[in-house]
Amino acid sequence: MALINFEQVYLDFGAKPILDGVNLTIERGQKWALIGRNGEGKSSLLNVINGTLPIDGGVIKRQDGLTVAKMQQSAATAEGESTVREFLMSSLGDVGEALAGYEQAKDTDAMMRFQQRIDDGDGWQLLNQLDTIITRLRLQADAQVQSLSGGVRRRLNLAAALVQAPDILLLDEPTNHLDIETIIWLQQLVKNLDCAVIFVTHDRSFLREVANGIIELDRGQIYSYDCDYDTYLQRREQRLEAEAKEWERMDKKLSQEEVWVRQGIKARRTRSESRVQKLLEMREQKKQRRRQSGSAKADINVAEAGGKKVITAYKVGFSFGEQTILDNFSTKIMRGDKVGIIGPNGVGKTTLVNLLLGELEPDSGSIKLGTGIEVAYFDQLKKDINDNDTVQNNLQLGTDFVTINGKSRHVISYLQDFLFTPEKVRGPASVLSGGERSRLLLARLFARPANLLVMDEPTNDLDMETLDLLQDLLFDFPGTVLLISHDRDFIDQVCTQTIVFENPEDGVYEVNEYIGGYEDYLRQRKPKEAAAQKDIKTKRVSEKPAAGKQSSTTNALKFHEQQELKKLPSEIDGLEADINQLSAQACEPEFYQQDAETIKKTTTRLAELEQTLQEKYDRWDELEAKKSTS
Repeated sequence: MALINFEQVYLDFGAKPILDGVNLTIERGQKWALIGRNGEGKSSLLNVINGTLPIDGGVIKRQDGLTVAKMQQSAATAEGESTVREFLMSSLGDVGEALAGYEQAKDTDAMMRFQQRIDDGDGWQLLNQLDTIITRLRLQADAQVQSLSGGVRRRLNLAAALVQAPDILLLDEPTNHLDIETIIWLQQLVKNLDCAVIFVTHDRSFLREVANGIIELDRGQIYSYDCDYDTYLQRREQRLEAEAKEWERMDKKLSQEEVWVRQGIKARRTRSESRVQKLLEMREQKKQRRRQSGSAKADINVAEAGGKKVITAYKVGFSFGEQTILDNFSTKIMRGDKVGIIGPNGVGKTTLVNLLLGELEPDSGSIKLGTGIEVAYFDQLKKDINDNDTVQNNLQLGTDFVTINGKSRHVISYLQDFLFTPEKVRGPASVLSGGERSRLLLARLFARPANLLVMDEPTNDLDMETLDLLQDLLFDFPGTVLLISHDRDFIDQVCTQTIVFENPEDGVYEVNEYIGGYEDYLRQRKPKEAAAQKDIKTKRVSEKPAAGKQSSTTNALKFHEQQELKKLPSEIDGLEADINQLSAQACEPEFYQQDAETIKKTTTRLAELEQTLQEKYDRWDELEAKKSTS
């Protein structure tokens, strides 16, 4: 039996219905991705399913005792000094109240009454799930809700939806402000849930992994696709092509009928009233058509190219209090590099960017910026938008015109490229949705000449088409990009290299650099265990020599060995530089288009250098071990 069933449901807020006589059936176990452009009404549809938004027509049939839980988009709020755990217990309703009462009860009779209510509502299982979710989402159970940041409060909203064990779970952008590790845990959790799940997300990796069906909301209609995301893309294209052909056929017939009705006196005397009526119906059908709004389009305002070397960091160290962010970190970022920065929340990704841009001074080491650098910064918190001002004034240009790559355009025309209507351009920024706020920031970002783009979680709240546009723009951008993101697919499509915070030990993370995007990083990374073994090997301490072996006196380094040990670090640096250069060549798309002899020569040389490097490392270990026993 269906959990919920829509029959000819209408929802209308103004000129055009959000839901225009739609039908929809939701059954247990379905994992539906809800897709549609920003402003189509995805959040409104979720509120209708949740029962918090009344419909204007039609019938919604719900299964008896149906429980629907929805993750709220706005940051969680709580009265007084409520803790995270108390907030989550309150989201469980009567069972949560009983659990809270049981923990506070002081006499046996009261505990027995509460326990009966808990047993009836399967409360102990829910409590166990609540504690697990607190741990997995890295929430502090005793922290006061009012003291939490906006990002943590969004995670709290997610937790409040998950702990209810509902029949239908509604998730609106659940991956926003989650790091990759938590997103992977969440997608596995959602896949294994027995309930129905309907979710809105921009994260295509999450979507592909979780969804077993697609609900598309397009111009007031719902189209259901019982397939994976990639198959949906093909079927959607076929649907739109069929729609265009049908409209073309109808327009041709309408034109013929318009000619007929305007013929001479003789034709008008003999014309069929039913044919005239049909013509009027065709006119009305064409008038009522809802065409898709235009696609977002934009160009990045490119500043003059600066120096070839954009940022050079050498043996940088930086700490906040007792927390070490960077230790002996080095990198060289060149013009045209697209660098993805990956790591758990709170690890220091934004701090790293601020160091690289010269906004912070390192505790040790050096950071040099190249010449002629023009920076444009995208802020994930969208805090630079003034809600009390108009959308137009939020561009902060001080003029009605904007110049993009030498061409002058009116601000309204420019913002229409980002799908803002003239009315919205002149209206207050406070009414913008999350996706519209992101598009406004993108419009402002691209209006300023830049050759270094810094983007902190730019994909949050964007619809798929705007995401595709941003992806293409960054890929073609001739300048340099620093991208902080947890969107694995976006990193794969854009980045030429990644800087990754990984393998934490005592709260300190290794910061390593890899060629390629996220999937390339996964293929190249070394497991933490392997790194630990290498660490043990390179940090040997003195051991007593075994029987029959040389004593510590005879193990002392000879003069030529001391000189050899002294030269080894620079030799290893040189080998690693040569290996990186050849590896970069081998990763170029044109590399395998060369003749076979050139390919073989390069790959053979690369293998020889890697073998030599390993021998140098082994020799270094040998001499260091010998030195430590002297």
